[in-house]
Amino acid sequence: EEAKQQADDLVKRIRDSTPLTAMAVNPLLLTMIATVHRRGSTLPGKRVELYREICQVLLERRQRAKRIPDKLTAAQKQSVLQALALALMKQETRSFTLSDVRSLVQSRLVLVAKDDLEADQFLTQVREVSGLLVAKEEGIYEFVHLSFQEYLAAVELQESNQEETLTRTLNNPDQLSWWAETARLYAAQGDASGIIQAAIQADTVETLALAFDCLEEAKCVDPSVRQKLEAILNQGLESR
Repeated sequence: EEAKQQADDLVKRIRDSTPLTAMAVNPLLLTMIATVHRRGSTLPGKRVELYREICQVLLERRQRAKRIPDKLTAAQKQSVLQALALALMKQETRSFTLSDVRSLVQSRLVLVAKDDLEADQFLTQVREVSGLLVAKEEGIYEFVHLSFQEYLAAVELQESNQEETLTRTLNNPDQLSWWAETARLYAAQGDASGIIQAAIQADTVETLALAFDCLEEAKCVDPSVRQKLEAILNQGLESR
């Protein structure tokens, strides 16, 4: 009876939230949403908050539930994965080998780990315990879903003030399509004025669509930038 109540509650929460409904179309993301819900966490209304919660569950609570000792906190592990995710985004790839990323991962581990921890050991633990990384075939790995790579890259961009990495993509259609979701998730974490302004200046259908997406997701936006974008929308409606 309790299980049925939980299931009914989960279905209602997903139906009542547009971001959750969009994510729940993917079976893997739906499973992760259900995991967060089952562990008693409130399901956030925003996608970026849900990704944050899922990463917390996978990196910390799952480790604790399995009673596996850990040298790193969830935040420290996520910091390493953020650096990895951003590097993969810049290379426009999902897949990597240990030799591809060993140096990068080790350099971030040196910053966050109190004790010596080897990159290979860290990546194996993340794959086997948290499930955020998966082996696609022998020796080739990737994030369990592209959306987690995009989310973690967005967090890294926000924390390291690398907005120009996103704005540079706006004049390249191929790069724009690869980076668009990361831009939306970046906007959802802070002041989206810069990325929206750059998208307006690029002035293509694709960049203006991204600007509106970022406005909708944004944590905050300068009023003058908001007004400029709304004026473009009104002008477009009047010309139809």
